[in-house]
Amino acid sequence: MAPLRKLMVEKVRRDRINHSIEQLRALLNQGEPSGGQPPSKLEKADILEMAVSFLRHRAMACIAPSYSQGFSQCLQETLRHLSLHAPLQPAEREEIKRFYVLQRASLLRHMSGEQGRRTVSRKRSSSRSSSRSHGSLWRPW
Repeated sequence: MAPLRKLMVEKVRRDRINHSIEQLRALLNQGEPSGGQPPSKLEKADILEMAVSFLRHRAMACIAPSYSQGFSQCLQETLRHLSLHAPLQPAEREEIKRFYVLQRASLLRHMSGEQGRRTVSRKRSSSRSSSRSHGSLWRPW
C-alpha cells in the first residue's frame, strides 16, 4: 500500500509542477506577437529560463532608475553642503556637472550592455539550434 501512495503523491506533485510551468509559458507568450501561428512547443527548461530572464530584466529596470535617482540626490546634497562651507567657483561647478554626466552615461552604457549581451546570446543560440524557432539558450544536451 505504501508504494502505491508514494506513486500517487509523486504524480500529484508532477501535475502541479507541469500546471505551473504551463501557466508560466502562457504568461510569457502573452507579450510576444504570435502572428496567428500556434505557440511553439518549448521544453520546461526553456520556459524556466525565459521566466528567470524576464524577472532579471524587470529587477534591473527597477534598480537602474532608483540608483540614478539616489546618485543625483547624493550629488545635490554634496553640492549644497560644499556651497554652504565654501562657495564653488564656476569652473569647479562645471567639473562636478561633467563628472555627473559621465557617471550617468556609464550607468546607461552598463544597462544597455547587459541587454545587448542577452540579445547576442539569444542570437547565437538560435543560430546554433535551427530546429528551435524560439530564442532560447543553447544547451549541449
